[in-house]
Amino acid sequence: MDTVLVAQTGDEPDQKLLRTAKRHVTGTDTEIIFCRIIDEKKIQNNVQRQANSERQIESIDEMEQIAKTEAKDIARDAFGDDVPYRTIGLVGTIPEGLIQVAEEEKCAQIFISGKKRSPAGKAVFGDVAQSVILQFDGPVTVTTI
Repeated sequence: MDTVLVAQTGDEPDQKLLRTAKRHVTGTDTEIIFCRIIDEKKIQNNVQRQANSERQIESIDEMEQIAKTEAKDIARDAFGDDVPYRTIGLVGTIPEGLIQVAEEEKCAQIFISGKKRSPAGKAVFGDVAQSVILQFDGPVTVTTI
């Protein structure tokens, strides 16, 4: 059985990405690995802000559990019983964490959301999808939000 990685890096699920991945695997012997990854750097910034404001601090372990729960909920809603899938929730660096998961799971393809930006904007601010394309040794499907 082949596997593909569908990566959610933002706070909200990209429905276009989920539909595209589902269409791609429907009728094939391919399993989706849906990965909800929360950027480690964002967590560290939030922890710092919460510490400064004396709010409750969420640990990396708590955030990873949240990512796992979100992954299960999103995948169940998007794929149901229509296609085979597994879920992964993690806190890590993006895009390196995604590439690592894809390699460990021997994924044939990655599906990821990208942001509409000008070429200059991508060069200045970087782009996760672009980094995945450059680092992953296989096809990458990008939808834009």
